[in-house]
Amino acid sequence: MIDPVSAFAMASAAYNAVKKGIEVGQELDGMAGQLGKWFSACADIKEAEEQAKNPPLFKKLLHAGSVEEEALQSTIRRKKIEEQEKELREMILYRFGMDTYREMMEERRRIATERKRIAFLQEQRRKDMLLNVLYFSVIGICCYLLYLMAMFVWESLQ
Repeated sequence: MIDPVSAFAMASAAYNAVKKGIEVGQELDGMAGQLGKWFSACADIKEAEEQAKNPPLFKKLLHAGSVEEEALQSTIRRKKIEEQEKELREMILYRFGMDTYREMMEERRRIATERKRIAFLQEQRRKDMLLNVLYFSVIGICCYLLYLMAMFVWESLQ
């Protein structure tokens, strides 16, 4: 897991690279890699903030900052990301138009939904595999105990 501060630093660096590239005349479509890094960093920030809502016990006990400080930093990061997204949206609208922006957002939602579905399926497969191992272990132990009991009965009959 990446912490929100590092993810925000990566998002800001990618955003600044896109902005400087546009200022020096690079085409927006040539900056797709930097835009991708920015969107990835934004997703990391959201994920880190979701995970921060339910931190591990050691972090709860050892966290030095106040609740207010953490809330303020989180709010500031979120507002800056919103500003950056607004400016990037305007750049995309200016270069490609509203239809392209809508198409990109629709594709973004589709990909996010697909990734969530795949993650859910992977988690489900992992759980199923663990349950199967547990079932086979219990069955194996029961068979071994039955074998031992049969051997004990066999020996006592002779």
